[in-house]
Amino acid sequence: MSSSDLAAHGFVSWFAFNRNNKSALISALPMRPGVYAFRCCRDYERRIGTSDILYIGSATNEEGLRKRIYQYFHPGPTQRTNIRILALVAECTDYEASFAETKSNPEAKMLEAVLLEKYEREHGQLPPENKRR
Repeated sequence: MSSSDLAAHGFVSWFAFNRNNKSALISALPMRPGVYAFRCCRDYERRIGTSDILYIGSATNEEGLRKRIYQYFHPGPTQRTNIRILALVAECTDYEASFAETKSNPEAKMLEAVLLEKYEREHGQLPPENKRR
């Protein structure tokens, strides 16, 4: 599974994901629930094959995708994933983000679970920055 496979699930546009593009990315995001993905310009070796997908997550908070992605740029002290990913992408131009809006929080969680299961089935492991489900 690679980022091109995500188009079938509503992931249409990819945006630069780094500190320099923060404002443009945040303003493009809806305040609705959904699933987001980060990809890299190069493939990662996986147990089985390769993939450019770095991380898959869901946004089920009050302000949806916009607030969730904003949190990556302003992580709290206990948000280990946000801190780790922000340190990785910093000002680098190798990473992009995309999203698929959903109608509800349960639908977002379900789509995230489906995508992670498909990824794990195809590659024998989760995306590199998804440490657990």
